[in-house]
Amino acid sequence: MTAVSEKSTDDPLLKIIQRSFPDAESYEIEDTIKQANAEGFGLIVNGINKNSTSLFVKRVEAYKYSHKPWGDLRRTLLYARTEARFYSDVLPLLKEKNKSTWNIAPTCHLAETNLHGLVEEHESTSAKASETVGDPSYDEKNTSILHEKGGLLVLESMKGTFFQTSPLTPDKAGQCLKAIANFHATGFQDESILASVADKLCEFGGSYHLKNRNPKELKNIQKTWNDFSDGIATAAPELFGRESIKDLAKRIQYMAEYISQELSPAPSDEYATIVHGDYKAMNVFLPDQGENSKPIIIDFASTGLGLGMSDVAMHITHALDPKYLIDGGEEALVDVYLDALDKALPDHHSYPRDVALRHYRLAVIDYFRFIMGRLWRGATLETFESRKDSKNSVYVNRSVEAAINFIERADRYLSEFEEERKNVEL
Repeated sequence: MTAVSEKSTDDPLLKIIQRSFPDAESYEIEDTIKQANAEGFGLIVNGINKNSTSLFVKRVEAYKYSHKPWGDLRRTLLYARTEARFYSDVLPLLKEKNKSTWNIAPTCHLAETNLHGLVEEHESTSAKASETVGDPSYDEKNTSILHEKGGLLVLESMKGTFFQTSPLTPDKAGQCLKAIANFHATGFQDESILASVADKLCEFGGSYHLKNRNPKELKNIQKTWNDFSDGIATAAPELFGRESIKDLAKRIQYMAEYISQELSPAPSDEYATIVHGDYKAMNVFLPDQGENSKPIIIDFASTGLGLGMSDVAMHITHALDPKYLIDGGEEALVDVYLDALDKALPDHHSYPRDVALRHYRLAVIDYFRFIMGRLWRGATLETFESRKDSKNSVYVNRSVEAAINFIERADRYLSEFEEERKNVEL
C-alpha cells in the first residue's frame, strides 16, 4: 500500500478526490490498475476528522495514449465519454423508472469528460464516423491539445463485501446472468429510454459490435485466421483439417454484416434494450455473503442500444470452462437468464425462448468474429500458455480447449445462418 503525505496540494489525485470529498487530506493507494484505455486507483481516503472512505478513481488522460492511431485514440475517448454519460445521464433514468432497491452499479461521486477539440458532443460512437471525420484536427507531431483532455470517474469501492473472479462456476455465472437480466429489464422495449441510450451512449452497444470496431479487423481476418490455425493446429489436427474450418474466416467475413444487422435494433424495435457491452466475468462484483445481496456491475464504457443476448453470449463464452457448455449446459445457462428476465419484466413484455435462442446463436457468431479478428491475431500455443492465469482475459484466449469449443460452436451456428441467408436471398 502506497501512502501519500497529508495536504499535498500539488498532488492531482488528491485534488480530484477533494472535488467530491472536500475534507480529504490524504490517501493510500491499495491497487493500481492499468488497462489499454484507462487507469484506475483503489484508494483509502483519510479525512480531517480521521474518518476514512474507500474509493475507486478511473482516469483517462488523452496524452498518455498519443501513440495510438487516431481511430484507436478516438475510441478510447468515446469509451470515457460513454461511461461518464451512463452515470450522469442514463443511470438516473433507469432508477427513476424502476424504483429499484438494487444498486446496479457503484455509487458515482463524480463523472465528467473534456474532449473539446477532439470529439464533437453529438458525434456517434460508430467506427464508421471516423472514416468521414478523417484525420484528427490536431497535428500528430504536436500533441499538446491532448493535455487536460480525457475522462474521470470517482466511484465507491466495491472491495470488502464483494469480490471478482474468473473463470466462473455455472452457479456464479448464473448469478451474473440474473444480474444482467435485471439490468436489461430496466430499459426493455422502452422507446423513450432507449432513444436516450442510443443518443447519449453507444448507438450500437458493445465493445465488439462490428460498427464500433476498426474496419481493418474484418478486412484482414482471413490472414489472421490462417496464421492462428498454423499456430495451434497441432492441438486439434482433425478439426483444423475440415473444409468448413479452413474456410471459417472467409465465411465469417461474408456473413459479418448480415449478422450484425440482425443484432442492431432501433429504439422502437421489438426486444431492444440497454446492453452492457463488455459483460466479462471481471466486470461483475459478486456478493461475498448475504442472501439478499445482488451482484454489482462495473465498466459501462461500451453500454448502449442492443439485444440482451449480445451480453449473454459474451458472458458465457468469456467466463466459463467449456466442460460446462456440453450436454445442454449452454442452453441451461441461457434459460437461467430468460427466467430472470421474465420475472423482472412487466406482464405485457416478453422475450420468447425461440427468438432469444436465435439471437443468442447470432451473438455467439458475432463475438467469434471479434475474437478471431482482434484477439487471436498472432496467437500460438505458447501465448495461450502465457495467459492461462490471467483472470481478465477471455477464457477462449487462455485455454486451447475453450478456443476449440468456441470454434466448433461458431462453425455449427454459422452453418444455420448461412442457410437462412440463402433462403432469404432466393
